[in-house]
Amino acid sequence: MATVGLVLAATVGVVGCTPADAERDPSPAPSASATVTTSPEPTPDPAAAKKLPILVDEIPDWAETVVPGSDTDGYVGSLSGWLSEPSSAHYRSQFSSLEPGTYQAQIACRGDGTIAASGGDLDAEPSPNPTQCTNATIAFDITTTSTGLKVDLDLQGDPSIFAVSVRRVA
Repeated sequence: MATVGLVLAATVGVVGCTPADAERDPSPAPSASATVTTSPEPTPDPAAAKKLPILVDEIPDWAETVVPGSDTDGYVGSLSGWLSEPSSAHYRSQFSSLEPGTYQAQIACRGDGTIAASGGDLDAEPSPNPTQCTNATIAFDITTTSTGLKVDLDLQGDPSIFAVSVRRVA
């Protein structure tokens, strides 16, 4: 299975998104009654996978150690995977029924590319100033004014891995 993209829980991916909680518990986290959708499954790119800092199969285990998990107060969901320009440089994940409010996302990324991460209302335009992640772990706020939340990830450069976790803070 391969999915590349954006935030929060869905299905495990070979090229792309590995929603961290989807395999352990297919239901939403207790604090979330959200329906999650993600970008369509990309075509795997074995050449790009060889440029990653770790093996694709190791990404879910790595993700559990670098971003907050389901034991975190306000936890909504998480995802992990990898992006590559040849197969999938953009990923979007949506929680269609989360209440409006303030959320904190944390992204960890490793590799030689840069991942631009942003979030907001489902119908909002992408942020003109997304959080830039290059071999780092960074937290950023997402404020929504209507029901639902989306997270977008866009890659520039070489293939890179990511882990994202989202929790409600207000």
